[in-house]
Amino acid sequence: MPPLAAVLLAGGQSTRMGRDKAMLDWQGRPLWQHQLSTLAALCPTRLLVACREEQGLHQQPCAQVVDGWYFDPPGDPHGPMGAIHRVLRASAGPLLVLAVDMPQMEPTWLLDQTMPSAMKSKGCFFQTGHGIEPLSALYHPAMLPYFDQHLAKGRLALRELAAECVSAGLADLIMASEAEESLFRNINSPKDL
Repeated sequence: MPPLAAVLLAGGQSTRMGRDKAMLDWQGRPLWQHQLSTLAALCPTRLLVACREEQGLHQQPCAQVVDGWYFDPPGDPHGPMGAIHRVLRASAGPLLVLAVDMPQMEPTWLLDQTMPSAMKSKGCFFQTGHGIEPLSALYHPAMLPYFDQHLAKGRLALRELAAECVSAGLADLIMASEAEESLFRNINSPKDL
């Protein structure tokens, strides 16, 4: 298996939720720690967190050992694309990305689905009824030129970038079954809880 870094994206503004999603209670602990445990179960070579420094996640006690914290620059307008770009640029190999607001994701399933692509030095995206899911995906450093182009033009839609990478042969696209779609369920607003 190639070296695999895994990053938790926890720095969103949570405007629809009205409070920081990373700090929501999920099964008796903060959601970000639940999601970090999901990634830690994959035994990545590096376990990383991308967030805003003012969230203070790096100052909280955590059962998992975090190998690196990537803080969003103050006022950064690039959202998740900017966060993934920063971490991917520092990675030597594949980067597994998981958003903090997808608590139904199963680690074993995610690893089983993405590893064939990692072995081929490719990324991997999942297609659901809602389109490509770029926030639970495998990215590869070969995609960096696409990130550079999109960021330079202010095109911040990760789904567009993912579709271009699939078309260019840099990533596999896996169709999620109807039963598997629940793994990608986002918690975006209080009603989703």
